[in-house]
Amino acid sequence: MASEARYHRLKTETASAGKFAIVGILATLTHAAVAGGLLQSGALPPLASNLCGYLVAFWVSFSGHYYWSFSHLRRDGTALRTILKFLIVSISGFLLNSTILTLWLMLTPWPEMAGLMFSIAIVPALTFLAARLWVFSHPPAET
Repeated sequence: MASEARYHRLKTETASAGKFAIVGILATLTHAAVAGGLLQSGALPPLASNLCGYLVAFWVSFSGHYYWSFSHLRRDGTALRTILKFLIVSISGFLLNSTILTLWLMLTPWPEMAGLMFSIAIVPALTFLAARLWVFSHPPAET
């Protein structure tokens, strides 16, 4: 019986990681499309374009993780606490992303767009760990 429970938990966690990756890819593509579009159009400079992309991608990411990736961990009455914790993780990731982009812009002669894409690609693994271990850490809902 214990091995069956471990198997079920492993299967659930593996599925969550896969879903997290899919949502993360969609959020990253959203971030890149919005930020890249604003940058390429000349509407905003790199850091402002990055902020706009982040804000749109935040809602894609939170919604996907809350309603799909970690839906098995969702509990009644935890939505506000969960979104606040996710916001902290997300802002931390965005600050890391922006720091990397700023360093790229200051220290390299390479194109701004390449720096934007590089900075966007760095954060997802850290975000998964923080989301799973802290943001969505309450016990699984009964099924």
